[in-house]
Amino acid sequence: MTIRSIKWAAGISVLAATLAFAGSLPAAAQGPVQAVPRAGVSFANNVTVKGWIESIDVETRTMVFTTPEGRLVNVAVGDSVKNLEAIPENTEADITYNEIVTLLNLRQKGPGSREARRDASKPESATDVELGRVTFTVTAVDLAANKVSVIDGRGGPIRTYTARSIATQDMLKKIKVGDVVIGLTTPMSVTAITPVR
Repeated sequence: MTIRSIKWAAGISVLAATLAFAGSLPAAAQGPVQAVPRAGVSFANNVTVKGWIESIDVETRTMVFTTPEGRLVNVAVGDSVKNLEAIPENTEADITYNEIVTLLNLRQKGPGSREARRDASKPESATDVELGRVTFTVTAVDLAANKVSVIDGRGGPIRTYTARSIATQDMLKKIKVGDVVIGLTTPMSVTAITPVR
């Protein structure tokens, strides 16, 4: 065996050992795992639900209530609610609040997108409900009116959201009818509370 072939064989052995060592490292040691960036479209929305009032803090003007879906919401109460101290706790009420709804598009390709679509097809877990995460299917996109309509994966009414900003209108073009999207709802403040008699 010549010196050249010995050096070549040694080089191949070192390369193979390096690849085997790198493959055996845990994922955290190989570098951070990047989430798939997904296009998001956000809409301001007003909602009235028949919820259960868990607690009210008059001093901080905050309240905790449970939605019909079982989501526990801790939210600020706006100045438009004048009779906050007179509203009883542990009672049912019609609660109106504003929220931001963000639709995350799952059509994009890349690492993690298959897992995201698989997760979207599963029923919502208790954690999803707590976080305000819902799976929607897009039923209509009206670019002329800057509106998108979606239906909850669990059924229920079709909800229509209007894109009011130019950036949101541009993002709306990336959503197609039939898309499965994740909806994230973020409550902002309660604007009205009417106890159910």
